[in-house]
Amino acid sequence: MIEWMDRFVKLMDQISDCPAAGIGIAELSRQTLISKGTLHRMLQSMMGYQLVVQDPESKKYMLGPKAMAWGSTFLQNRDPVGLLAQYCKQVGEETGLYAFICRFQSDEIFCTHTHQPSSIGNSFFVHVGQRMPVHAAAAAQIILAFQSDEVIDRLLNKEKLDALTPFTLTDTHDLRRKIHEARRVRVAYCEQELELGTAALSVPIFHSNDQALISMSLVGEYHYFDTNKEKLIRALQRVAEQASDHLSSMQALSSLF
Repeated sequence: MIEWMDRFVKLMDQISDCPAAGIGIAELSRQTLISKGTLHRMLQSMMGYQLVVQDPESKKYMLGPKAMAWGSTFLQNRDPVGLLAQYCKQVGEETGLYAFICRFQSDEIFCTHTHQPSSIGNSFFVHVGQRMPVHAAAAAQIILAFQSDEVIDRLLNKEKLDALTPFTLTDTHDLRRKIHEARRVRVAYCEQELELGTAALSVPIFHSNDQALISMSLVGEYHYFDTNKEKLIRALQRVAEQASDHLSSMQALSSLF
């Protein structure tokens, strides 16, 4: 039973991280080290429960409606009153950029909200439920910046420090320096480290003094960020301060009951 569960989790991890077009069984076998025959039997069973679906033309697999429903319920429970979504929308509309919120829980940092202003025609790669790699995502690095050195080391050591682009940092010493600098200036910046042509700015949302498990970010074309970085930082920090005040007051009220 334990071995089956281990295989199931590995398989779901790979399918959830795959591109929108899905992933083929050969690639799944390579990434999970599970034989194609075993994978075929597992996937057929999972399709019966709508955990995965298969594209009839490409034969590739992707998450099904049952998995998405579970994920949606999980994310809703992270922010039951929709508190942070309003600030995600606010900073997106003010800057005209794609905005998103990430949360740190159970040693994973994942996206919980996104907002795409109607004024931009292209949609960037960040989506709700997406796991953010700590070595290549500003949204993850600014959250790590306000964790203990023990937590930082644990997450860096468990991360596969793959070079996602030629600009990705893969040295843990360089990453620690970058994370510590992000704490000092209270903003993290990644340029073409996760995807070529894009950049992201991220700031913390505090639930108490210097304690943050949530980040707010903007993502867009890197050359636009180069010329507008200071203006974007000010907008992010101003809205994040409002969100922090709101979140802190909600926590204070909840402690009274």
